[in-house]
Amino acid sequence: MQDLHHQMVPVIGICTEYNAEGHRAIYDHISSILENEPASADAQAPPALVFYATRNILRPSFILGQIPDLLDLLAMVDTFRRHAVEASSVALSWQEYYTKEPSSDPEMTLLTERELKKVQNYVTNNERDRLHYILAVKNLCLLHIYYLVTAPESCILAERMNDYFPGCFPGHDIPSKLLFQHGLSDSEKQIMEEAYQECKEWLLEVTQWEEEREQEQELLLVALTAEQADAAFQQAFRDKFSPPFAQEELVSDLDDYLDTVERMIRKLEDHFPSAKVLERRKRAV
Repeated sequence: MQDLHHQMVPVIGICTEYNAEGHRAIYDHISSILENEPASADAQAPPALVFYATRNILRPSFILGQIPDLLDLLAMVDTFRRHAVEASSVALSWQEYYTKEPSSDPEMTLLTERELKKVQNYVTNNERDRLHYILAVKNLCLLHIYYLVTAPESCILAERMNDYFPGCFPGHDIPSKLLFQHGLSDSEKQIMEEAYQECKEWLLEVTQWEEEREQEQELLLVALTAEQADAAFQQAFRDKFSPPFAQEELVSDLDDYLDTVERMIRKLEDHFPSAKVLERRKRAV
């Protein structure tokens, strides 16, 4: 895995002009991990690669068509965060033990007061950060449904509705393929259920508008080419229905979440470096 990671770095072309082939290689590689061994995907994909692929969907411009990929990447990021919180909790337990029993290992180095406060905050903010993630997921689902109504791939709208809100079609209980659906708490399921009800009501409104618009077009006897009709529909749709969220605000919110998790991982690696990190530092000297 490390060898593949190092091979991909020059292909990515970080800090150079956009390299479409390199970026596609990243998504294909991560997708192969998710498809072949989804249960252990978080353990196999290097965090740096996941963070990079996630940000590449958001910037320089938000690629709405890749929101399903983004959701899976964010699920991996949140898994990194949860593992970091668990590691922080264990570290706090050892900190407490060695503070009370210093004679058990006189050479043990304890966290400084500043470091201790940081690690404590990771555990204290766990629920807040998880909610931040879940609300971002909900908003992405709603935004993608809005996008699909007029997108070239609008034919997959029903499939995505099922992925985001499993069981929304009675008699067609098809499991979702997306990672974020695994391990949702009851309160998180309730958030997604409320999002579904909001989405369903909105889609009914859109359907009614489409039917009325078709009748109006027939009465006007407007003769348009397929391309003209499609362009007119998209413009009329945007005039009638605003996006559920401003893209800039959602991207900024996701940037905050990614930065929070990335800083947490880096700080914990500084405080508790693995054998690989120590070896790398030794070679760098």
